[in-house]
Amino acid sequence: MRKTFIAILSALLLFSPKASAQSVSDFGTWSSVQLVKSFGAPYAMARLEHRSYDHLQGTECWFAMAGGGYNFKSWLKGDLSYEYWQVPAAGGITQHKAVLCLTETLKREGLALALREKYELAYIPDSGSFTNTLRTRIRGQYKAPESRWTPYLMYEFFSSFDTGKWVRSLHYAGTEISLGNGHGLDFFYMFHLYDKGGLTAACHTLGIGYTFVF
Repeated sequence: MRKTFIAILSALLLFSPKASAQSVSDFGTWSSVQLVKSFGAPYAMARLEHRSYDHLQGTECWFAMAGGGYNFKSWLKGDLSYEYWQVPAAGGITQHKAVLCLTETLKREGLALALREKYELAYIPDSGSFTNTLRTRIRGQYKAPESRWTPYLMYEFFSSFDTGKWVRSLHYAGTEISLGNGHGLDFFYMFHLYDKGGLTAACHTLGIGYTFVF
């Protein structure tokens, strides 16, 4: 299992999307609050997130999530959640999403490497349509002894089951900061590549998140 994980991780690190940015056209922010309640191996979670765009002039979207998961092993967990989305940038449409995730993590001393596969089934009531998306994310992070800071690099690739095509990719550099007693902050910069009418557009994004684990 671990050899398979290393092979997959190496392939993803060497992978470069065939799409290339035509223009850097926007700047926005992602802000979130997340709560996680542990019951031992099982856990429950909730999240609220807001995303701005158009050089901070408008709301791209916001969503609320609720779900639960289970830690099957020290290195493997899975969760299932529901997400309610409002997307003003797409004409104010509503989306309902069912999301299934599996995450495998390898740790050695302060270094952690994680591979997450996320499947999203989205329903859009306005059009009565469904979309199926697979999101593959790799994350490497390091926590020095006695440090509250955990810097990380992360890459996520979206592909559509419906069309078989690339949808978007996210490229992160950030750090988590432990505030103690289950409280934490996450600051990141993200370079966002996405399909826009058959061309590839790009956006610079600054993010901040707050998490409370209890």
